[in-house]
Amino acid sequence: MADLIWVYAEVVEDKITPTTLELLSKAAELGTAEAVLLGPAPDDAVQTLAGHGAGKVYRSADPVFRDYLTIPAVETLAALIKKHQPALMLFASSYAGRDVAGALSALLDLGVITDIGDFTLKDGSVEATIPALGGSYQNTSTLAVAGTKILLVRAKSFEAKPCSQSASVEEVTPPSDPAVRKVHVTERVTVRREGPQLEGANVVVAGGRGLKSSEHFDMLRQ
Repeated sequence: MADLIWVYAEVVEDKITPTTLELLSKAAELGTAEAVLLGPAPDDAVQTLAGHGAGKVYRSADPVFRDYLTIPAVETLAALIKKHQPALMLFASSYAGRDVAGALSALLDLGVITDIGDFTLKDGSVEATIPALGGSYQNTSTLAVAGTKILLVRAKSFEAKPCSQSASVEEVTPPSDPAVRKVHVTERVTVRREGPQLEGANVVVAGGRGLKSSEHFDMLRQ
C-alpha cells in the first residue's frame, strides 16, 4: 500500500497558495496524497487541490479556523492524525505552517524536520535534504521514529503539476471546546511591497560592485 501523505492547505488572499500545490504534487509522486483544508476558502478550492494530486480533502469551512489563532487547527489536525495515521504531514515553511506544525509536534510528540528542500521515503523512515548557505551545501536529516512525521518545506522546492482527477470530501467537525478560542485575530493587514518579490522567483538576478554605478542597475531592471 502506498504511503499516505497529507498536506496542510493554506489560503492567502482568497487563493490556495502555490506552495500547497507544490507539496501536493510531490506527495502524489511518492504516495497517496490527501489535503486538509480548514477555514473559509474559494469555491473552487477542493477542485484546485484535486487538480494537483489530492485524492481526498478533509474540509471545514468554519470561520473559527480563520478568526482564532493556531489552536483550533492544531486540535483538529491532532484528532485526524490519531484516527487516520498518515505517514507524513507536509506544511509550507510559512509563518502559519511553522506555527501549526510546531504546536502539533509538541502536542502529539511527533518528529519534525524544518526548512527542507527535498525528501524521500524508505522503509518507514524519511530522509530530508536541507539546503544551507544559499544552496552551496546540503545537509541530510533522517526521521526513523514510528508514527506520523512532520516536514516543513521551502517554497519552490517542487514543481506544481496539474493533473486530471477528482477528490472525495470528508467534512470535519471543528472543535467545540471554548478553550481553543484563546487568541482572537482582530485584524489582518496586507502590506504591498514594492519591487520584485524574491520568494516567488524561479531565478534571481543580482548586481554588486562590478556594475560600478547606480545607473548601470537599469540593465538588471530591464
